[in-house]
Amino acid sequence: MSESQFIPVTREGFRLTRERFTLPKDTSDLDPKSKRALTICNLFINHNLGIRDIVRVLDEDHERVILTLLNQGIILDRRNNLKKTSGRERRKIKTVLSVLHR
Repeated sequence: MSESQFIPVTREGFRLTRERFTLPKDTSDLDPKSKRALTICNLFINHNLGIRDIVRVLDEDHERVILTLLNQGIILDRRNNLKKTSGRERRKIKTVLSVLHR
């Protein structure tokens, strides 16, 4: 395999966009929502905590943890890939089934 080929790193079914997350030096001026987002990203990337662990440790909602990781650009949205490939296939299957039922 050549160096130019990129193998995406995945965790818990999500493709990661980076291997390290750099925290700002001073977070004292940040609002609580921004601090929470930084904490979630730091725990997920730098401390390798799973999404379920972050939910438990921070008493946070599962969906909110994933949305935070998406919004901060830590993980890629896998829904985009599903829409492009399986959307057309589903329509083809429905068309074939409707022809067969006639």
